[in-house]
Amino acid sequence: EEESQSSLADECPLPSRHLEGVWSSLVYDTGIKDRLIRYAEAAMLLTDHAVDPNIISFHRTILLHGPPGTGKTSLARALSQQLAIRLSPRFPRASLIEIRAHSLFSRWFSESGKLVVRAFREVRQRAQDPQCLVCVLIDEVESLTAARQAALSGTEPADAIRAVNAVLTQLDKMKKYPNVFILTTSNISQAIDLAFMDRTDLKEYIGHPSIPAIHTILASTVEELTRTGILL
Repeated sequence: EEESQSSLADECPLPSRHLEGVWSSLVYDTGIKDRLIRYAEAAMLLTDHAVDPNIISFHRTILLHGPPGTGKTSLARALSQQLAIRLSPRFPRASLIEIRAHSLFSRWFSESGKLVVRAFREVRQRAQDPQCLVCVLIDEVESLTAARQAALSGTEPADAIRAVNAVLTQLDKMKKYPNVFILTTSNISQAIDLAFMDRTDLKEYIGHPSIPAIHTILASTVEELTRTGILL
C-alpha cells in the first residue's frame, strides 16, 4: 500500500529552494503569468466574501494545455511557489502535492478507485489545516478522460470508469476547502471531455514561444553562461 501511494503522489513544502527563480525564468509574451495570479486573487476574493460556490460556480481549478515541452508543468509548479509566497500572510504554511494521473490506470488497475481515494486522502489531511495552502498538481490529466471515454465505449473494464468517477468525486469534494488550488496540465486537450472541463475555472493554452520570446530566452541563457564564466 505504501509503495502504491508513494507512486501516485509526492509532497513538497513551499516555498521550495528547488523552485527559486523558475517563475522569472519562464518567458511568455501572452500575459499568462499575470492572468494566473489575477485568477488566484479573484478566487480568494470570492472566498473572503463567502460567495456560495453552488450559485457562482468556482472550483479553484486551472487547466494548462498545449503541446509537449512548452513548460506547462514548470509553470504550474512555479505558480504554486508564487502563491505560497504571495499568500503567506494568510497561509503561513504551504504544500505542493503532485498526483500522476497516468499511474492510476497501470500497475494496480483493479484497485484504481481505491488508489484515487488514497491519493487524495493526503490532500484532505493537509487541507483541514486552514492555515496551510495546498496546491495539487495533476499532470497529464488527459489520461483520466481517455480512460473514461474508453470505458464508456466498452473497450475498458468497469474499473476504469469507477476510477475516473472517483477522481471527479474527489475534485468535487475539494470545493469546500478555500485553501486548495487544483492545477492540471494536458498535452492533448481534445481528449478532455466535459465532465472534467466543467470543473475547470480557467483554461490557458501554452504554445511554443514566439520569436521575441525565443530571443529573450536565448539572451538570458547567454547572460547566465557568461556570469558563471562558461562563456567569455
